[in-house]
Amino acid sequence: MTAVADIRDIRLCMMGFGRVAQRFCEMAADREVLLADQQGVRLLITSVGTGSHGTFQDVVGLTPKGLLERYREGSAGFPEPRIPSRDVIANSGADVLVESTPLEPGGATALYHLETAFDSGLDAITVNKGPIAWHYRRVREYAAKCHKGVRFEGVTMDGCPVYNLVERCLPGDRVVSFRGVLNSTTNFILDAMAEGLSVADAVAEAQGVGIAEADSSQDLDGSDAAAKVAALANVLLDADITPDDVHRDSIADVTPDDVARVLSYGRRLRVVCAAGRPETGIAAQATLEPLRSDDPMYWISGTSSALALTMELAGTIEIVERDGLLDQTAYAILADLLTLYPRP
Repeated sequence: MTAVADIRDIRLCMMGFGRVAQRFCEMAADREVLLADQQGVRLLITSVGTGSHGTFQDVVGLTPKGLLERYREGSAGFPEPRIPSRDVIANSGADVLVESTPLEPGGATALYHLETAFDSGLDAITVNKGPIAWHYRRVREYAAKCHKGVRFEGVTMDGCPVYNLVERCLPGDRVVSFRGVLNSTTNFILDAMAEGLSVADAVAEAQGVGIAEADSSQDLDGSDAAAKVAALANVLLDADITPDDVHRDSIADVTPDDVARVLSYGRRLRVVCAAGRPETGIAAQATLEPLRSDDPMYWISGTSSALALTMELAGTIEIVERDGLLDQTAYAILADLLTLYPRP
């Protein structure tokens, strides 16, 4: 049992308090004793900024359990009115920003939050793909200039370690290229269409089971997959691209007959994400491909995802996440926190 005097407080400022942030708080509350015992930390939230559910500010801070109770007492909202995000972050007295606001093209809002955090002396964690997909080099250099840390494991494969794997487990090696199936919503929709549903009906079914958002356009037109390709390429290949540089296919006009025809050839349609260093000739892309059963990506379905990394020295490493959902993305925040603040 860790002595109370040996427990460090880590103070969090949270921008965005949607499903991922709330599940993270539930997870942290469930593991409060374990985190104190095994990691020697106590988490306290000092500020929360939301778009339409008010603001929380308390320099003393609340535990994740206490914050959830405060939020739910207010009928799913904080009683304090919304204030500018700069003030939420700059006056938080926190150690780290947790950024989980919705993805928007260009990622400007999330980028602003991260840079405000660095200016205010905070480290940062983001599960928002925008800053990494559009502005990774800028984020990396700004964080280094301010001598702050930034982590983003949750932007690509929920909580499955990708960036940590390369950074911490493959020292002295380099990623040459990657290939993967990274958008579970399109997997679900294409499989539903294989059973005869239209795109619209397949989307409705995905929304009904909680896989797809109310606005599924970013999944259908390939925008989400393109953002993941850009993030991976920027971090693993030092590419400095944006999702606009990624060639992508839409599945909006795919019909059940198209899917059935591919199945009749013994293949399965999947949106395949790929990119490589210039010498590989692999362009950044998220394209609809008919895969054969001897392709590992053929077997990725439902909310699962997979990524194959081709390394210069270690060969090809395949990572599969089975049935990734909200828990895994919430865990990515916790994992990034403990990476930023390891036990001494």
